[in-house]
Amino acid sequence: MSTDLQTHLGAFGRRLERRRPPLCPELELWLLGDSVDLESGCEELADGEAPPFWAFCWGSGQALARYILDHPERVRGRHVVDLGTGSGIVALAAARAGASEVIALDLDPQSRCAARRNAELNGLELQTAFRTPARWDLMLAADVLYETGLRNWVFGEARQRGPILLADPLRTGTPRVDLPELAHIPSLTFPDVDSPQKNVVLYEIPRRSR
Repeated sequence: MSTDLQTHLGAFGRRLERRRPPLCPELELWLLGDSVDLESGCEELADGEAPPFWAFCWGSGQALARYILDHPERVRGRHVVDLGTGSGIVALAAARAGASEVIALDLDPQSRCAARRNAELNGLELQTAFRTPARWDLMLAADVLYETGLRNWVFGEARQRGPILLADPLRTGTPRVDLPELAHIPSLTFPDVDSPQKNVVLYEIPRRSR
């Protein structure tokens, strides 16, 4: 049992379970059970306490992970960064698909811990970081467009250093991406606390040619 993570669940529960996300059953994660209530849990959080978003496998992450597992040629032998890794599902998929190096990037130290624990659970290797490395071949980003500053950074980073594979759950109020769709994948968050979001669109943001 990953007891070091369980101490940071706060109002969301006392224990994590070993679970296999429906879209990626070949991977196992430490996640909350189905009885968790995201809205109530957030209301009960202490002031300044961060929700344990890493204890959910979000639909956009599942969809991007599934795409990577089905298209291993996109990451095989490449240095890959997973932006906003959360549970680490996308980073784990890249490692399983044969990436030469995977860095799970997240500002939340508990998320980085979750990614490491989930990698151990699956017998996979990855690194964690809170800053973007100086060098990478491919960036993976799921559900990161809801913050204007981060959205602008992602597109700027892609144009300069890309490419970036992007998964967008089409949240209400989030500007749409003006790029051809790479894939459209029905996907739910697991456990399902994000019910209005049932579909994920994948895009590739190419590097600007010089």
